[in-house]
Amino acid sequence: MTEPTVPAPEPRPADLRWQAFFRRSADPVFVLDRRRRVLFVNAAWESLTATTAAAARALVCRRPRPAAPDDSPEAILEHALTPPPEVLEGRTARVRRLLPGRESRRCWDVDFFPLRMDGATPGVLILGRITPVAVAAVVSAAPLPESLVALRERTTRRYGPELLAGAAPALRRLTEQVRLAAATTAPVLLVGEPGTGKQTLARRIHYEGPARERPFAALDCARLPAAALAEVLFSGAAVALGAIYLHEPSHLPRDFQLRLCELLQTRVEERDGAAMPHILAGCSADPVEEVRAGRLLDELYSSLAVLTLSLPPLRERTADLPSLVDRLLERCNAEGGATVKGVAADAWEILRAYTWPGNLRELYAILASARRHARTERITAADLPASLRLQRRMEETPAPARARPLPLDALLEEAERRLMELAIRRAGGNKKRAADLLAIPRPRIWRRLKALGMIEEETGEADESGEE
Repeated sequence: MTEPTVPAPEPRPADLRWQAFFRRSADPVFVLDRRRRVLFVNAAWESLTATTAAAARALVCRRPRPAAPDDSPEAILEHALTPPPEVLEGRTARVRRLLPGRESRRCWDVDFFPLRMDGATPGVLILGRITPVAVAAVVSAAPLPESLVALRERTTRRYGPELLAGAAPALRRLTEQVRLAAATTAPVLLVGEPGTGKQTLARRIHYEGPARERPFAALDCARLPAAALAEVLFSGAAVALGAIYLHEPSHLPRDFQLRLCELLQTRVEERDGAAMPHILAGCSADPVEEVRAGRLLDELYSSLAVLTLSLPPLRERTADLPSLVDRLLERCNAEGGATVKGVAADAWEILRAYTWPGNLRELYAILASARRHARTERITAADLPASLRLQRRMEETPAPARARPLPLDALLEEAERRLMELAIRRAGGNKKRAADLLAIPRPRIWRRLKALGMIEEETGEADESGEE
């Protein structure tokens, strides 16, 4: 029995945000709710499937049986968009499905990404990309050697979600943004202080996306020569890449920024018949300030910031420090050598008190160094760099009490007292010599010492008469 068509609910502001994001995508994209009804399709999806958005909302994608070429377009679509069981458990998946089209029916690869919007129940985000069967057959006929397969798996694990470990709402939102970014080829801008993991997160987006089989290229726009940047960005070499990460795009020459802006705004998806790579960029400084300073073109910023991910500094993630340390120690141990099982209490006091100006990069470097110096199964304070231990000791030393502001007369009196003490010390206690050092008459030094309460009255009289 066919389920009745339910009108689409009024979209919430959060829904409007992700709908606007996917509407700009050149990839065919649609979203299912938790009951596997179609909530949204973009124009690319309508064009590819020859199905309108209104007709798509009538689909209920729960058909496990493979579609046959002579099935109705609706039945083929419902099967093609039925998520595999692992997607309903929160994992991504890719399957090859038969889909209808304007001229013929072809097999496509369909990527499934489970999402959670603002703490709601999971929906299913599905990205469809055309992969002709003939091309797929050529690829499958030449499988990767086992060593390369193992290397790819290790690389994927290295850029896993452990750097997003934490219970803070901002991190949960960032995790969902990573999934959104991986679901399309729309440009992504990552903003965060140096060492927060922008390039690592960009790699994660690539390895979760549909172009994961193609290379990831990271370009340092501040250090690479212009010719090398042009070779990758604007030549035929780009078609072989799955993603290009631009580190500090504000350092690109102005003419390069204009050319890149034109490329992104025209949404050039193919060059010589091959799909263009996913463009991701990372900014350590506030990109808005970079635009105001004239270092980043406003047009390029707008083109890159289709989806903006903000990475928090480590000093704002102190509650996540234990889980981050555990994950990073696992990575250190995987590199071989002695294995450490954790961090001792005295070392934890130092790690928690540190402000981590170098963020995650600095944390990993310190843990790797401490692991090499560790003499037990746990990292102790003695294994940490001396600079961290010294800073901790300085913080534990109480600062001198701040003196209250004094009126001018009191300040002058205190200054005179200190000068008198210094002169008497240098004169070996002889007040006549002290007067000579201060270049004042001898009777005056006695009067000032008495006024300052530095000598007794009778002592002053004896001294003034010349006795010592």
